[in-house]
Amino acid sequence: MQLFNFYIYTLFLNFTLIFAAFIPNGRFFHSSVLIDNKLYFSGGFKQINYSYITVTNEFFYLDVSKPFTTTDNDSIPWVDLTYTGGPLKAGTTACIGGKNNDMIFIFGGIRTNQPFVNQFDTNKQQWINITSVGNVPTNRYEISCANFDNGLIAIFSGFFNTTYSINDLWIFNTLTLTWSFSNATNAPFPMSGYCAVTLPDGNILYIGGHSFNLSNFIPMNNLPLYNTTSNTWTSKIILGPLPSPRNYFSAVLSVSNISDSSKIFMLDISRKYSYKWATEFAANRTNITTTTTTNSPTTNFLAGVIVGSIFSFIMFASAIFNFLVKRLNLVILFS
Repeated sequence: MQLFNFYIYTLFLNFTLIFAAFIPNGRFFHSSVLIDNKLYFSGGFKQINYSYITVTNEFFYLDVSKPFTTTDNDSIPWVDLTYTGGPLKAGTTACIGGKNNDMIFIFGGIRTNQPFVNQFDTNKQQWINITSVGNVPTNRYEISCANFDNGLIAIFSGFFNTTYSINDLWIFNTLTLTWSFSNATNAPFPMSGYCAVTLPDGNILYIGGHSFNLSNFIPMNNLPLYNTTSNTWTSKIILGPLPSPRNYFSAVLSVSNISDSSKIFMLDISRKYSYKWATEFAANRTNITTTTTTNSPTTNFLAGVIVGSIFSFIMFASAIFNFLVKRLNLVILFS
């Protein structure tokens, strides 16, 4: 009888686990980052119903090493880590860092009394308190962080409140957990809602967004470039048909062939002195390598910028693009 009860309990437990699988709600102003085939999502505004949203501290990842289809929720390998006590934040940005690039750093946030930066150890699956010494940035949101050099992360501008922003540049060292203020010359105007892309040469390209207010969009032929070696700002010559100005989008590096589409734009950054917007690109397959070694940038690189409204509540598209596109010479805009 006891054995029979055990079988019933086991069956009930399996049934509960199967039908209680974690499926995240739609959200916006969240942050995401990819580490070891796991695409982590943190915080954001979570939709409760059609008329109410709230800030959430939900923290979870999508295991992109496993096959799934976006039309079958049960097949999607979500793993909930909210129990670890993630920060209650929205409007943040996330980058990886640490000695082995296994740490997640989340910066900024809207209406929060949380620290400006939060750290998560993906190996121990726990949050680590950071005590910053010396000068630290003022809290801000609508920013995009960018990794460069050896464990460094750049944070530029952003909104301090609904009416105030400044064009300051801060560098965070993920190895020493210290901040430094950059005195780089020729800094662009303050910007928010933009996207920062680290190029193969280690420099950082800033795309889109708005300046001062939501209606003052930054033209897509105005792409500031931060030279991480010389600590200076420059502006690239931009050619080709311009995409319409936009904000609140994401960006990745692309290796894929892209066909013509009314919703996709690409920025060819293979030239040294000028970049060119394009609506069609076919990669030279003879230059594509299947080598998976990290930290070996290709000279034939294409930076891919995927641009879309952050209010779309679609997380699957960003998940798939962040995982699949990471090796060639192209910048792709998806709207």
